[in-house]
Amino acid sequence: MSDVQSGGEGVLRGRFSSLVELWVYLCLIFLCASSAVPGINESHYLPKAKHLWDSSFAPGDLFLESHDSHFLTSMFAGLLARWLPLAAVAWLGRLMSWLLLVWSWQRLRRSLDLSPVVGALALAGWLLAVHYGNWAGEWVVGGFEAKTIAYPLVLLGLASMIAGKWQWVWLWMGAAMAWHPLVGGWAGLGAGLVWLFQPDLPRRLWQQLPWLAGGAALGIIGVLPALSGLSGPDVVDRVSAAQVHVYLRLPHHLSPQLFAGERHWAAAINLTVFIAVTVLLWRTNQQQHSQQRAGAARLLRVAWLAVIFALIGLAIDGLLSQDRPDIAARLLRFYWFRWSDVVVPLASLLLLWQWLARENRTTSDCRGDADTRSPTRIESTSGSKVMRAVCASFVSVLTVVGLASQLHLGPERTIPAADRLVVESVGRNVIDSDRYVDWLAVCEWIRESTPPDSLWLTPKYQQSFKWHAQRAEVVCWKDVPQDNASVIEWYHRMEQCAPPRADDGSITNWTTEELLDLSRKYGFRWVLLDRSYQSQPPALEIMYPVIHNGQYIDNRSFAVMRIPEALLSEPR
Repeated sequence: MSDVQSGGEGVLRGRFSSLVELWVYLCLIFLCASSAVPGINESHYLPKAKHLWDSSFAPGDLFLESHDSHFLTSMFAGLLARWLPLAAVAWLGRLMSWLLLVWSWQRLRRSLDLSPVVGALALAGWLLAVHYGNWAGEWVVGGFEAKTIAYPLVLLGLASMIAGKWQWVWLWMGAAMAWHPLVGGWAGLGAGLVWLFQPDLPRRLWQQLPWLAGGAALGIIGVLPALSGLSGPDVVDRVSAAQVHVYLRLPHHLSPQLFAGERHWAAAINLTVFIAVTVLLWRTNQQQHSQQRAGAARLLRVAWLAVIFALIGLAIDGLLSQDRPDIAARLLRFYWFRWSDVVVPLASLLLLWQWLARENRTTSDCRGDADTRSPTRIESTSGSKVMRAVCASFVSVLTVVGLASQLHLGPERTIPAADRLVVESVGRNVIDSDRYVDWLAVCEWIRESTPPDSLWLTPKYQQSFKWHAQRAEVVCWKDVPQDNASVIEWYHRMEQCAPPRADDGSITNWTTEELLDLSRKYGFRWVLLDRSYQSQPPALEIMYPVIHNGQYIDNRSFAVMRIPEALLSEPR
């Protein structure tokens, strides 16, 4: 066989191995992130994207008609939604973001000179660590939205940074900002600070200036729409949009004082592992003496900068939230903690595996140099090898156990994440029925039997009405807008449309007059009632469940009522 033939076969084998590697990565992501649609944010963002291209979809909805801060994603998803159902758009977007992630992960593991097997273990470990160990509720893979495209672009930027190809860092980070300004912004800020503190800044600045300008131009695509939503007055009628975001609607992402206790423990474990990996690398000098180790050191610095960003956010919350919540909220709404949730476990796992893999190769290389090794050196190397083997085995087993836990098919997999709220939020009226089936049934009836431009008062504890019924809502707890004016209007509507409560604090029945007053104020004529909370129906026209086409519609969980115009015109 000629050298040309053997070289060609080698190229084919290399390409085949690369494709197998990508397929393994994709399977791991599918195992960790696949779930029925709509995902937790797909019912939030994808209807908004559809409305951007089709104003006849749920017209009059406060959230859908508010400012769009993720303009590029909405343009792309909305264009698809002109021809495809929302569920198909979700799956197509997921597949696209997952394929981009597996490619970016392959580039990242190559930049650190890791083997494909180690790359697979590191990827699985990272996804599990982000899922279980996050502090502020951040995630990387799941449903389709802006950040599921932005994070793979950030990984490509990190791979370029590790390889020392800074011109590509700015372009990849700028592209990430175009899709999601905060994801790309925090990652780009960390990489930029690492670059600034390297030697010979003036020369490097002049060389990188065109690439920096290109990255900034890409970033403006995402930054300008986001900033324009914050340009209006933050305080109206003594209500601050920033405080509504930080302390009412999104405290689990933005205010550490309001995080759940288990989140603090999870973050502490993640940080402890990261500190241990840092000490390990420092003691063994693995971050020095080679280009690859210098690249690993840059990744370590980016992760530590993310920790510093999070600590600054923690200080803002601790020092200002009590005495000056107005100032604290304006600062905290920029998600100081999301980048550390992602990059700290990323750096921990990649650099730990790099240390294990490189130490094994170093030990192997030393075997050919036996004449120069002292007995003490041999004994030390042998002990270190055992320790590394134990460590690698422990991390591998832990990763496999974590993956095995993702195999079960409980309600969290069979019921879409966006529907779990309505399924799990049950009132004190005991109803013997499949609540999820009832929810889909009533939404299907509304979609097929009511005017497309109708406006609805819906139960507070749901978030997928627009997805399934494709009708506008007066207000929805999940669908908080991004621009200041709409946030304040959303807050007023949530207060006005909050379900009435009894003296003991439990939700009680809507009265006819309460519903009529709200109808006069907000213009809706249709009401969707949760029968587990509403024991006595108001004196309105019952539209569902009723006899339809000669058959009785069986739905014990929900009821649809219509408000006749005649009732609204009666004297109060």
